[in-house]
Amino acid sequence: MKRFLLVMTAILFAVMADAQKVVTTVNVVNAKGETVSISSLLPKGKPIILSFWDTSCKPCLQEMGAISDCYYDWQDELDFEVVAVSTDDSRNSSKAVPLAKGRGWPFVIALDKNGDFKRAMNVQSNPTMFILDKTGKIVYTHIGYTPGDEQAVYETLKKL
Repeated sequence: MKRFLLVMTAILFAVMADAQKVVTTVNVVNAKGETVSISSLLPKGKPIILSFWDTSCKPCLQEMGAISDCYYDWQDELDFEVVAVSTDDSRNSSKAVPLAKGRGWPFVIALDKNGDFKRAMNVQSNPTMFILDKTGKIVYTHIGYTPGDEQAVYETLKKL
């Protein structure tokens, strides 16, 4: 019982800390191939879906496809943006932008070729999604993807 309480306390503190966490500023590569600060790709004053994915991850592609399918309907009601961060290494990163364009994803694409942003955000596996509020604080974190998860994303965005 004591161990259970310790674990639950640790989880509670992690969730509380996550709710106050902000995005760490590091450099990434934009869709044009330019090295930029991630903060330059994050619009100010609106909620942001920040999704870490890679081209060989089927759940990642499913999640991004589901968000893409909902994007314009959600935009009719909500003002938000999506920044999709490819975590493909330098050998595979050249596939990310063409894949996103080919699938018609209406997102800002960032390439984290050396994994600096992924490490800074403590992303352990893909897909990992964060939702940032209008001030840039992380208010939602989700790891993995199951069809239907986008409903929780929509509900979170509506609250913002």
